[in-house]
Parts: sequence; structure tokens; C-alpha cells
Amino acid sequence: MRIIAGSRRGMKLQAPPGTDVRPTSDKLRGAVMSMLGGFLSGERVLDVCAGTGAVALEWLSRGASTAVAIDSDPVALEAMRANAKHVRLDSQLTVVPGDAIKQLTKLATDGQRFDLVYVDPPYDAGLYEAILAALPDVLNSGAQVFVESREGLTEAQRIGWTQVTQRRYGGGWLDRLQWPEVAA
Repeated sequence: MRIIAGSRRGMKLQAPPGTDVRPTSDKLRGAVMSMLGGFLSGERVLDVCAGTGAVALEWLSRGASTAVAIDSDPVALEAMRANAKHVRLDSQLTVVPGDAIKQLTKLATDGQRFDLVYVDPPYDAGLYEAILAALPDVLNSGAQVFVESREGLTEAQRIGWTQVTQRRYGGGWLDRLQWPEVAA
């Protein structure tokens, strides 16, 4: 696993051994960046259930100004911090330990808003609906949300969201969503 492009192109990222942390593949990260035009220009980004932090670090490497990454797994948090330090982006990445829903509520209360969001909870944790319900309160106008899942989001899971695209990439699906009240 590596940073695909940008200022840290080719730098390797580490993932903890085992199957508890499922890093977002290079292919999926590349697909997201392709949809976004390849590079960013100062956006604030949020990586929910961030695992190794690969998405947040990719976005920082490609021009995001700052990133917040939430995860509850201590092993993933350790890997994320080590990866950020290794690629010298630790000053731009805020690692937030804890439950995704509680941390999204806290970010909203603190007035934090984001332009791009990536959501990748454990596939079988049943968190998609709750995370999507909490997200509108942390979005800037025109924000885009990308959700990785095993089978693609159902209409019931994305109630209220506008689905821009849904595509399969290897063993996972990627939904690109916008919240109608902040759609550009």
C-alpha cells in the first residue's frame, strides 16, 4: 500500500497484520481521485472509520489543506499515526480516537465543516445509516461524500442523500453522495 500521487507519491504506508483493519485499496483511492479531477486545492477533508489513514493521507498528498481521521480501533490508530509521521503529513492530520457517531456529533458541535468525506466502516458493523444521518451537520456547501461498502448502499441506507454514482471496484463498491441541502 502506498500514496498514489501528489507530494508524497510512492511513499509506503503500513497496515496492521490480520483482518481487523481493511485498508482502502490503491484502486479505490485512485477511482475517488479520478472522480475529483486528480488533485485537490485546499479542501478540508474527513475520513470516517479511517483505519490506516490511507484516504486522508492520499488527499493531503494531493492538495487538501487539512484532514481529520476518526477511528475507534487502537491498533488502527497507532498505524494511522505512524503512517502520517512517516509521510511527513502528521502536522496536517488530526487523528480523532473514538466512536464515529459520537465524534461526528462533537465535530458538528465544535463547528467543524468539511468539503470531502470518506466513509469506510467495517462492512458488517451496521453503521452506514447512523454515520450518514450524522454527516449533514459537518458538511460545507457542495460537499461530496464517498462511501465504501461490500455491496453498494441501498436506497434505505442513504435516505435523504442524492446518489451521484455507484460503482463496483474489485471486491468493494463505492457510492458518491451529496446532501441535497448542500449540493452545489
